[in-house]
Amino acid sequence: MSVSQAEDRIEEYRPISTLAVFALVVGCCSVLALMSQVLWVIPILAGGLSVAAIRDTAVGSSHKAGRGIALIGLALSVGFGVQSFTVFSVNAWIDHSRARETVAQWHQAIRAGEWDVVHGFCAPGLLPSEEVEFDDPDHDGHQHDSVESRKLSEIKALQELPAVRSLAACNKITISDIVRGDQQFQGSLHVTVDVNECKQNPEDALPLTVDLWLNQKTQEEPEVGKDAAGFQNVEIWQIIRVDPSE
Repeated sequence: MSVSQAEDRIEEYRPISTLAVFALVVGCCSVLALMSQVLWVIPILAGGLSVAAIRDTAVGSSHKAGRGIALIGLALSVGFGVQSFTVFSVNAWIDHSRARETVAQWHQAIRAGEWDVVHGFCAPGLLPSEEVEFDDPDHDGHQHDSVESRKLSEIKALQELPAVRSLAACNKITISDIVRGDQQFQGSLHVTVDVNECKQNPEDALPLTVDLWLNQKTQEEPEVGKDAAGFQNVEIWQIIRVDPSE
């Protein structure tokens, strides 16, 4: 082999860019962004590494190889990033729509005086046990544990809540804001309801703003249909907190 041929082979050798390899690896990990919004940082990091790798393979005296790898990493980061943003945006829109519908149905049930339905929208534990009162003087220990007695007492307590009384006096409500709950109510939706059009009693000022916290729950219900013979999982929204409550 001549000296000139050896020099040509040395010149043909191009080391692979380390940034390009990292960009490809992080780009593959961008699929994790579909699991949580916190992981959206991964496709952003992958995109930055890919751009840096493309520059690294295009400039400099060594002209490093790996431009194709960097482009694949960039495509993965953009693809998974856009997909995760779209999925979470659509899910948020669906959740907000269902929350609005739940609040509207709850308000209609309150206005119609369908207190069994109103109570059904409420999650267990909405009213602390100390707020549940039994007015029957003849009740014994077994009656305290009666589901019906507790339900009637909770309905009575619901009717006395200032927020519920305000909704009952209002013919039309306006949902002004829907945001994610704080750490205390993580995973819930905080819905702010304006009841400015309610009929106020001069002797009993009702709140003009009602705050509701809703949480999603999955439960089994019988299938509906001609040939239905089993159960299906149904997602429902329950009210877990009402404010003001006193």
